[in-house]
Amino acid sequence: MEQYDDLSAGPTEDGTLNLNHNTWKVLPPELNDFSMKLLHLEMSNNQLAVVPEAIGNLILLKSLDVSLNRIETIDSAIGRCIRLRKLNVTRNRLESLPDEIGQCILLEEILANENKLISLPESLVCLPSIERVDVRNNELQTIPLKLCRVPTMQELLCDNNPNLRSAPINMRGKSELLICCLEMQQKYKDVIDPKSKQSDDLLEKSNKLQNDIAAAQRKIQQLESEIATLQEERPDDYIYYKGRAMIVVRYVLKLLWSLWSRAKQAFLAWRERRTHPLY
Repeated sequence: MEQYDDLSAGPTEDGTLNLNHNTWKVLPPELNDFSMKLLHLEMSNNQLAVVPEAIGNLILLKSLDVSLNRIETIDSAIGRCIRLRKLNVTRNRLESLPDEIGQCILLEEILANENKLISLPESLVCLPSIERVDVRNNELQTIPLKLCRVPTMQELLCDNNPNLRSAPINMRGKSELLICCLEMQQKYKDVIDPKSKQSDDLLEKSNKLQNDIAAAQRKIQQLESEIATLQEERPDDYIYYKGRAMIVVRYVLKLLWSLWSRAKQAFLAWRERRTHPLY
């Protein structure tokens, strides 16, 4: 068969193996025989359903083109392809990219147009050489905000992702505008996240103070019961201890109420400030 003829010929002098436009359903095991000279693997327009663990054996691979297949998953072993510079998975059925893609530290270009991607791995921000990410025509809901801080990033395309909340529609196909939008959101997040933690701390303190107040009220009830008993047994002692007890109780209640009120006011003030449209 023609596809096996292409395989038996092996990579060309520049390390390219062209297996495009065939009927491959799996990566041929013979690829392992070329692991020390295969630099560019082209398997576009086949019938692949997965990029399997075996891909990790091709440690010298610089580019991988598996576009126009039926791929639903990419094995995490792709993280072992540390020399990979270009990944083309356009027009497949991917819902996600593996986190291990962040280990491909030389990766410059990811083409994942026309898939079913819902999100992108946060590990993309760990790619120090990434220049182009094309995720148009997917089902993305979010993209990592910190992509805007990767200094090599030049082109980020995400048109036709109707559920994407990270950027307005008119910015999704314009890389400069999109990156600026992400940068603004990241800066806002840098401010809001500490505030959110502060809010959580205040709410926790508020709840603790309310519990302390409830405990103090129970203690008051207990003291009143004991004082009532003391009144019957020793009236003079009753008057003295009741006065002392009520002074202490009033002080504790006043202190707890003051602390709880301040915590509540701080929390409400913070919540009112959360009016930024990008929050």
